[in-house]
Parts: sequence; C-alpha cells; structure tokens
Amino acid sequence: MELVMPGVGVLFWTCLIFLVFFFVLKKWAFPVINGMLKKREEKISSALQQAEETRKTLSRLKDEHEQLLDSARQERERILAEAGQLKRQIEESGRQKAEEEYKRIVSAARADIEREKQEALEEIRVQVADISIDMAEKILESELEDRDRQRSLVEKGLKNIKM
Repeated sequence: MELVMPGVGVLFWTCLIFLVFFFVLKKWAFPVINGMLKKREEKISSALQQAEETRKTLSRLKDEHEQLLDSARQERERILAEAGQLKRQIEESGRQKAEEEYKRIVSAARADIEREKQEALEEIRVQVADISIDMAEKILESELEDRDRQRSLVEKGLKNIKM
C-alpha cells in the first residue's frame, strides 16, 4: 500500500516544488508565453483584416475588369460598325467610279463611231465623185474641159442625195 499512498514528506516536497516551479513560471515564463500568444493573435487578426481588404480589392478589381470588358466590347462593336459603313462607302464609291468610267468609255466609243462613220461617208462621197467623174470623163471625154469644175458639180449633186 505504500506504493499507492505516498508519504506525507513526499507529498509536502512535491507540493513545495510544484508551487516554486509555478511561481517561477508565473514570474518569467507566463508573461513571455502570453506575449507570444498576443503577438500571434495580433498577426492572425491583421492577416484576417488584410485578407478581407484583399478580398474587397479583388472584388473592386473584378468589377473594374467587367466594366473594361464591357467598354471594350462596345468599342469593338462601334469599330466594326464604322468599318462596315466605310466598306459600304468604298464599295459605293467604286461602283460610282466604275459607272462613270463605263459611261465615259461608251460616250467616247460612240463619238469615235460617229466620227469614223462621217469619215467613211466622206470617203464614199469622194470615191463616188471620183468614179462618177472617171465614168463621165470616159463617156464624154470630148465635152469635159475642166475636171475640177465637174468634180464640184458632182459633189454638189451628191450632197443633195440623202443616204
């Protein structure tokens, strides 16, 4: 039973050592431990506060990012609309220039055709006059005295004829 029940002396010395050890710890160790615990608590608190501020900042940045994306989308749509409008203007301008060029070419071709037609008619008149004079000269060789005078008479007669 002695092993189960300690003696009064052992109990006294154990209590005395415990109290001395407790007072020593209270005097030098507990303040250091409490200080470390307070510092740790402050670090955790500041870390939580900083995390909350970071979360708010991230939320604000996310909102700003969304706004920037929206404005970029709107700008893209505006630029695409302007590009489409510019494309239509360029196409219309090209179409108008092509039409004007077509009209100019057709007009020039018609003028060339008319000029060549007049030249051909004049050449035909001259040839008909020459042929007429040659034939008349052969037939009436003795009666024709002046070739130029006869040519002017024939040309006058041909002008009166309508083709």
